[in-house]
Amino acid sequence: MRLASGYQFREDGIVEHLERISAYVTVLASACGRPAEEVALLRRAAVFHDVGMVDVPEAVLRKEGKLDEGETALMRRHAELGRELLGEAGSPLLREAALLAWTHHECFDGGGYPRGLRADEIPFGARVLAVADVFDALTTRRAFKDAYPVDVAFDIVRGGAGRRFDPDVVAALEGCRADVTLLAERLATPERPSRTGFRISARDMADGAVLDATGDAYFSCPFCRGLHPRTAEFCPKSREPLRTIHKLSGRVVGERYKVREGLGVGGMAAVYEARHLLIERRLAIKFLDLELAHSPESVARFCNEARFVSAVGHPNLVQVTDMGETVEGIPFIVMELLEGRGLGDLLRERKRPARLAAVTVAIEILRTLSAVHAKGIVHRDLKPDNVFLLDESGEPRLKVLDFGISLLVGDEARSKRLTQVGEVLGTPQYMSPEQARGRTDIDHRSDLFTVGAILYEMLVGRPVFDGPNPYVIAGAVALCDFQRPGELVDGLDPALERTVLRALEREPADRFQTAEEFLEPLRASAARDPRYREGRILDLGVGAERSV
Repeated sequence: MRLASGYQFREDGIVEHLERISAYVTVLASACGRPAEEVALLRRAAVFHDVGMVDVPEAVLRKEGKLDEGETALMRRHAELGRELLGEAGSPLLREAALLAWTHHECFDGGGYPRGLRADEIPFGARVLAVADVFDALTTRRAFKDAYPVDVAFDIVRGGAGRRFDPDVVAALEGCRADVTLLAERLATPERPSRTGFRISARDMADGAVLDATGDAYFSCPFCRGLHPRTAEFCPKSREPLRTIHKLSGRVVGERYKVREGLGVGGMAAVYEARHLLIERRLAIKFLDLELAHSPESVARFCNEARFVSAVGHPNLVQVTDMGETVEGIPFIVMELLEGRGLGDLLRERKRPARLAAVTVAIEILRTLSAVHAKGIVHRDLKPDNVFLLDESGEPRLKVLDFGISLLVGDEARSKRLTQVGEVLGTPQYMSPEQARGRTDIDHRSDLFTVGAILYEMLVGRPVFDGPNPYVIAGAVALCDFQRPGELVDGLDPALERTVLRALEREPADRFQTAEEFLEPLRASAARDPRYREGRILDLGVGAERSV
């Protein structure tokens, strides 16, 4: 025990942890009907399972949040290193210990590491140890988490049967539940935490198993992406009020979509990750606010997204797969799940992308708008937050989002219904002058102005229009009062500056008249680099500079 704990001296309470692991393994192996001599060997060998952690940096060991790719790779090395440290040619005890160190992170469905073993390919001792290790991690207080209630830990382990864990070992755990509970309460959780009275770690918040096991007590907040008790009335981090729309995680909607982690919230909707119960596909679901669901105009705006996006069918638009409503009457749209980051997040870091990245991002937005405008659709709310950047196989792509306030050109009657007198739709910094003046006869040239504003911000590193409040910003937009980008960025290509300035003309008749016309000078600029081809974003993570 001293030798095993010495390898993990940086971890608090390591001796107690190893004592618990040894006890759980003993009970589980016995419950599985294994011979007494095998149970005794596993009891002693199990304490060595994490000796490879000696090579993991302390910052990674103690990190509260989700590990990034590099940190995950460092952490996963401990399985191989543990095997190397213990060797496979020593005594029976060390041989078994090496095998456990090497294989205890393999998953029953083949999704584990380091070799992706499946089912009976995983040694029996490792299958038992996997259950014991996770159960102990859940029921033990750590620096960054409270001890979880024993019944929650049982629910999480049971939910992993057949995927992470051997179903037979999980069944054995249930069969000796009383003995394991006594051990946990004596060795790990004497305080008996309640289902709504324990702190969930940031790392576990991203794990759907925790939400599934605590669904009656917690929900995933779309404001901060944390887990809060269902009795919470405000998000403790953002201080935003929480309503029905914000507490839908853990629910099944449309009889086939299990709502999981909150992803974000806007002015009229909240977006969650979901899983299709039949095909296990990960998706995104956008829910309209229940208060707005009573307004026919708001429902019409919300449904625009599915209707317009489906009508265009461009690869730079999010694929919409279904629509429906909850039992409370909350409309929802089911879409493909995007993984990456918003252009707005990139720009808020006060960085400006490399010139070629800015140009190729603008090209992809305009290619999308060309298809959208061809269907007679005007977006009306383009902004960096509605441009989502994906990294697929190392090659960035983008999606244009949120067509919730779009309109069909020529549908003036419908436009008047959706836009009340004096109401201005859009985001002030990225409005066109005609939007800022409150005009309702908006056409596709308004979108082209906004692309010019986004391109300006990417080239300069700050918005073209800014001010202390939305009214000042809208006034600046209406007057088209801004500094030329060449005055703020040294060495800016004059042809590129002329392109931006034409896009930002105050009068629609003086701008580019179509997305294709706007594309022409940008394509010429991008084509100077031999790597450029249509659909490709170049140098997005290269040469970014701090803006002034």
